[in-house]
Amino acid sequence: MTNTITLLADHLGSDAPRVMGTEYVVDAIINVTDFNDSQAGLTGTFLDTPNTLAITAGTFDSSKYVVGQNLTIAGSDNEDGTITISAISGATLTLSAVTTDNADDSGLTLSTDQEAITYLSFGLRKVTHVQILGQENQLLNWSVDLGTDGNTSIADHLVLKCITSSTGALLAGNAGTIRVRLMGQI
Repeated sequence: MTNTITLLADHLGSDAPRVMGTEYVVDAIINVTDFNDSQAGLTGTFLDTPNTLAITAGTFDSSKYVVGQNLTIAGSDNEDGTITISAISGATLTLSAVTTDNADDSGLTLSTDQEAITYLSFGLRKVTHVQILGQENQLLNWSVDLGTDGNTSIADHLVLKCITSSTGALLAGNAGTIRVRLMGQI
């Protein structure tokens, strides 16, 4: 989840949201330099009753994650797979499900399968429409990840997924730039 957002200026040179009908419009380029943003070599303790993973060793940065985001775990004795983050408190993640207690599970790799960017990064409070206008790498398929209610899967965030066209696999690493248009309220 490493990206840089560049708001694009209109013909008057303003990159602030502008009115279109009853909504504001923002055009932006998102440069995704590390799509899955993995953290490797971690040691953690899984507890199934509170559904938590407490990182006990290794270099860990919880700011890379957002509540509601999918987390992919690899290298665990019992917990490999993709689950959802329910809460974040320092080096402890509450997860949607943990199958068993497992202390000092070493060699963990944590990564994400979504790029989650706050609407505030675009100068908007609420977004009603997102258009993907183009992308640097034509071999990738970008999509907006929606929940069952038709809104993005994480409240107040633009949630993007990216798969490789040829294999259907989730991308890892540099995804290049993607140009988007968001419409909503400031």
